[in-house]
Amino acid sequence: MNKFKAWTMILILTMVISIVGCSSGNNATEKPADTSKQTEAAAGTTEPTTTTTEPAKEEPKEEESMDFGGKPLRIGQWWGMDAYLNDEEKERQKKVEEKYNTKIEYVTVEDTNARLITSSVAGEPFADIVMIPLREAFPKLVIEGYVQAIDDKIDLNNPAFGKNPVTLSNGKYQGKQYGVTLPYTESHGLFYDKTMLTKMGLPDPYELQEKGEWTWDKFLDILKKVKANGKKPLYVDSPQLLAFSLIATNEGQIEDDTTNKITMDEPNAMEAIQFFSDLYNVHKVVDSEVNFGSGEEAFVNGYRWDNLGYVKDKPNDIGYVFFPKGPKATAYVTPYDKMNLWYVPSGVKNAKAVLAAWSELYEFDVEKGKQIQLQKEEPNMKNKESLDTMKKMFDSTYKVINYKAYVGLSDVVEEAFKNIASGKESPAQAIARVKPMAQAAMDVTTKK
Repeated sequence: MNKFKAWTMILILTMVISIVGCSSGNNATEKPADTSKQTEAAAGTTEPTTTTTEPAKEEPKEEESMDFGGKPLRIGQWWGMDAYLNDEEKERQKKVEEKYNTKIEYVTVEDTNARLITSSVAGEPFADIVMIPLREAFPKLVIEGYVQAIDDKIDLNNPAFGKNPVTLSNGKYQGKQYGVTLPYTESHGLFYDKTMLTKMGLPDPYELQEKGEWTWDKFLDILKKVKANGKKPLYVDSPQLLAFSLIATNEGQIEDDTTNKITMDEPNAMEAIQFFSDLYNVHKVVDSEVNFGSGEEAFVNGYRWDNLGYVKDKPNDIGYVFFPKGPKATAYVTPYDKMNLWYVPSGVKNAKAVLAAWSELYEFDVEKGKQIQLQKEEPNMKNKESLDTMKKMFDSTYKVINYKAYVGLSDVVEEAFKNIASGKESPAQAIARVKPMAQAAMDVTTKK
């Protein structure tokens, strides 16, 4: 009986242990199965679970409104532009104000560059679009962040921008678009006394120009013969302006704005600087005082507006031609040191609307704009040939004098040209001496 009880107890204990063991074993096999699936899924060996995280949806960019909301469109310039609007422009202004829900304000300040900087630092640019001299905008205002790139703000299919060669070429800096302009109608060349040259039996520079023969050599030959006849050959506003003009007409340059390197010691520029030196020191055909228009002086440099002083009321017949071509040139060019473009300050939030509205205020058709300007100049010129030259200058390549844009560069460059003109230094000596300082000036301005 005791044995039976003992075996009974052993049997019961065995069954209990078996049941408990089976129960524990089922739990042990389920959890590893779950872990295995996670491991396989992580390794990419099983199909992913149906529960996925949706990617965050990008918020669509808000389209810039063309409505000014009653706020003014402020146009910054220095000459009281609103006083010179013609009837057509006044009508355009009314339509723009209605279309864009704005009022046009012409903000006139003496120095637009300085006012842009001070007002921007104070927190609010004084105008929405501002005219600034090119040499003051590039590179300083770009590098220091005062004007904004507008590549995504203007439509180059709009003829106001896309068909204006000055906007597309001179308005760019380091590959980005910053400046825009109305049809560009400026000129810079040589006024000459046709009556004087005819009396001396000398060739007419306009006729040489039209035959492609208006070159440095022909120019020098005329200057020397004028001097031999006891008259003054040539007056230019400054030695540095003549030097740059000659460099430009020989496919040279003082500095390369794309590489930020001084280039006035390269062959084309040095050839021009040598010719410049010879005009002063060998041939002595450049005068220090101007006495033009009455038969005493043969040539004087001049811009479009200079016809009022050099042409309009003069007794002699006055012509107008490009600066002559240097040996390396393939075309006549217009050396120009007074280019002004329009820029949008960085603090302006609705640049697209500003440019759209501004582009409808004036005549932007390039050819029509040039014809309008020629009509205005016709009463101030003596002959059709001069107007023809002016029109050709409007169509030509502008070689912009921009070295003054770099802090301190104009000082060292102009010192070199003055020393060369006075005979104190040869071209090679002067340029070699100032080049390191000139390069340093570019580096400081571009923050290299």
